[in-house]
Amino acid sequence: MKKNYVNVSTLLKKIALLGLVVSALTLHSCGNDGNPRIKDSKEKTIKESTKGVITEVEEIEPGDDYKIIDEKIIDEKEKSVAIVHRLDGKIDTLSLRKLKTDSEYRSSHSSLRNVLAFSLAASYFNRNLSNTTPNSSYYKDQNAFNKSTGLKNNLTSSATSRRVHIPGKSSSGYGSGKSFRSYGG
Repeated sequence: MKKNYVNVSTLLKKIALLGLVVSALTLHSCGNDGNPRIKDSKEKTIKESTKGVITEVEEIEPGDDYKIIDEKIIDEKEKSVAIVHRLDGKIDTLSLRKLKTDSEYRSSHSSLRNVLAFSLAASYFNRNLSNTTPNSSYYKDQNAFNKSTGLKNNLTSSATSRRVHIPGKSSSGYGSGKSFRSYGG
């Protein structure tokens, strides 16, 4: 009968040891704070705009070709808009928030959104200001482009900075890491 107690005692010790091993492995795959680590991650500082923009565009071809004619910085980011001067003389004011979140609204203005991606309005859609670079080919003239380039410096100087982890080479892309999952078709 004593032997059974020894076996149960030994079994409990082995279970406790196994628990310690599992805990140690779990902590090893996480940072010291318990958060998962990204393999080969790099830390990067991003700047996020705190201000909004008003981007004025002019329709060049009906419905599919626009040029940026002016941009302004405003204090409230959520009030960012695109003002569209149509060929027929109408003027539309489009919310950038709605262009970002409403898929039906976004698809009905897709060619306009493509132009906005190369203006200061891109700071509303992108979290990182370094991904916001005015492109002169989308501006009606060099003066409008130069003004926007100068305003980007103002957006950057008032932006907030934060550090993020981005995946390293072996953490991103198809087939870049080893997986325990597979599909045998």
